[in-house]
Amino acid sequence: MAGTYAAMLDSDSGIESRASEVLDALGKRVASSASAICLWDPIQRRHLSIANHGYPDQVMDHFNTWFVDHDPLFDAMRRRSLGPLRWRDFPAYRTTYSVTGVFTPAGFDEGLSARLVTADGAYAGTLHVNCDDPRYPSDDDVDEINMLRLQMAEHLDLSVRPRMVAELMGPEAQAWAVDRTGRAHLLRLGGQWDSALDEKLVGEMALAAAGGTTSRWHDGTGWLHVRHIGTAPRFRHDSLNAVMLITRAALPFGITPRELDALTLAARGLTNNQIAAQLFISVRTAGHHLESATAKLGASNRASCVSQAMSWGLLSGRMLRDLDTGGVTTG
Repeated sequence: MAGTYAAMLDSDSGIESRASEVLDALGKRVASSASAICLWDPIQRRHLSIANHGYPDQVMDHFNTWFVDHDPLFDAMRRRSLGPLRWRDFPAYRTTYSVTGVFTPAGFDEGLSARLVTADGAYAGTLHVNCDDPRYPSDDDVDEINMLRLQMAEHLDLSVRPRMVAELMGPEAQAWAVDRTGRAHLLRLGGQWDSALDEKLVGEMALAAAGGTTSRWHDGTGWLHVRHIGTAPRFRHDSLNAVMLITRAALPFGITPRELDALTLAARGLTNNQIAAQLFISVRTAGHHLESATAKLGASNRASCVSQAMSWGLLSGRMLRDLDTGGVTTG
């Protein structure tokens, strides 16, 4: 079994291609009229159809909505950590809405579903197989799918590769997967942390850093260094927009919070007069903040100071957020 599926699961192909190849291979070993793989998107908290061989749209919609929320067979697998279950393995299942209202009208007379769960217990999605012959899936088919489901979960889990990036680039950092709207999913806690940051705060960080900016935030306890690593879409409707790595770190070079604000506004092109107006300070004080920051960074002039500030991620995340949401005006 491992040799049959391992090569395609380990390949560099996209998730959709690998999932489809697995269904092709599974179809040669397991009797079925239709099969599908649906993966759990932990950021947007929904199921996505990644590969579908033979199911009509209404069945796929059912799998990704009512089935995972209300179906008694799926609920039994979830609560009792069961392997694949067929209709005939579950008493009175043929009288349920899934069968009478969805599967039978679609032409299926037997079926099997399996939850894809990784070795550490993370839920990755579902595998479905349906047949128009009530003799199948057979006991051997069930054994085949049961052996395959862990391997599929480990390779197709949408969090696996972002988590690998986080472990490689910031082993001490708290890592989050985020989408374009600020929704976030914790990938790993990181060696520096005892508990996860507030998800709302992480969402604000994600929106402020949408352009890939490294920034500094204060969470009421101390300063945070936030790195925003943009990602390319892995498949259609992929919600992942970036991996964020967050560490606790004091402001470097002795930069003060007010100097950080002034540097952020200068990096956005504001003049000293505009900076003074935004920070409710005098023009002279605004200039002093920038002169002090220039000296601390060892820069030769304002432009060099701003360039170095950006390279060190010396930008206030909250100030960037206010700039982007209209809380700070630039004209």
